[in-house]
Amino acid sequence: MRKRKYRLRYDAPGNRMASNPNNPCLIDCMLSILDRYLLKEAFWNWLAVTLVLWAIVLSNRLARYLAEASAGDIPGSVIFTLLGLKSVNYLTTLLPMTLFLGVLLALGRLYKDSEMIAMQACGVAPRDIYRPLLWLAGVVAGVLLVLSLYVAPRTAALSYDIRAGAEQKSELSVVAPGQFEEGQEGRLIFYAEQVDAGQQQMAGIFVRSTKGETPVLMTAQQAEPWTDPDTGDRFLVLEKGYRYQGQPGDESFRIAQFERHGLRVEVARPETVDYKADAVPTLELLRGDSPYLQAELQWRISLPVAAVMLVILAVPLSRSTPRQGRYSRLFVAVLIFVIYYNLMGTAQVWMERGVLPAFPGLWWTHAIPLVMAWLFAWRSRLKKPRAELS
Repeated sequence: MRKRKYRLRYDAPGNRMASNPNNPCLIDCMLSILDRYLLKEAFWNWLAVTLVLWAIVLSNRLARYLAEASAGDIPGSVIFTLLGLKSVNYLTTLLPMTLFLGVLLALGRLYKDSEMIAMQACGVAPRDIYRPLLWLAGVVAGVLLVLSLYVAPRTAALSYDIRAGAEQKSELSVVAPGQFEEGQEGRLIFYAEQVDAGQQQMAGIFVRSTKGETPVLMTAQQAEPWTDPDTGDRFLVLEKGYRYQGQPGDESFRIAQFERHGLRVEVARPETVDYKADAVPTLELLRGDSPYLQAELQWRISLPVAAVMLVILAVPLSRSTPRQGRYSRLFVAVLIFVIYYNLMGTAQVWMERGVLPAFPGLWWTHAIPLVMAWLFAWRSRLKKPRAELS
């Protein structure tokens, strides 16, 4: 009589289950439970890390936009529009790192609570750990591919357009009632007691303009902006006011009364927008043969590839003992990511300058996480962690 072989698995401490190879449903159910558990741990850690780092970089960018708006470089009305468009570029860059840290923290928690050791004792192989994590990495890589190849270039181009248009009209659009505004790099100081919602009618005007060494002060009952249709120069038309030129007490000091007086506040700028490589559509990159365009294309494709490579590295890197804690490998992980990311950027610059050909281009940098993963896995085989009572 032929004997049947059974494998023992544990779904919880103290609860032993016998699974028959002739009953695949039970085994499939056990694996699906394990997959969902690992996916849940990795997903929530990845989401938390993404939101935290995303909020940090957006806060830093918001502070820079506010500083530019206070200096009169951009109007305050476009700050949050530019911030929203810039957030897409930040998210595309952050996703590989946050996925790496999220998986590392999730597995570190399992090692700290001895859950990973219990899984290994029950016959869970490394491929069983990799399967759900690589599925998550594949989904994130697909999202990254869409963001980096299609969404990010469009948002970058739109951001450059909005910023160029905002800089064209920044001298007049930042006027706020009851506040002194500075323009023309400090040569023009403007004050309006009242300003309507459309920035078209102003009342209670005070202007100080410096041309050369002669200061000019002007006061007016009201003013309105006007653009020369021929030259595109922007003027501020003052009505019913006085003009004081020179220093009081000097022979050249003059006082003049006017009904209407035009003050040029900005010279027309060229309408061309200076687009950078991140705003070039992907189709143009595919058609282009210059090293500059090829480097940008490889950079965009490298971000999804980096997400998968870093997940492969996170599994052996997270291996630790319960006493070491879940954050024991965090510093090493950040250091590896910084080196990896900087090498990608360096390879991109080398490609743009013609130092590196299109192949290997940026592709050689993706071997770094694979080599590091092999080294950590080899080290783990030499010294396997034992379960410790905590």
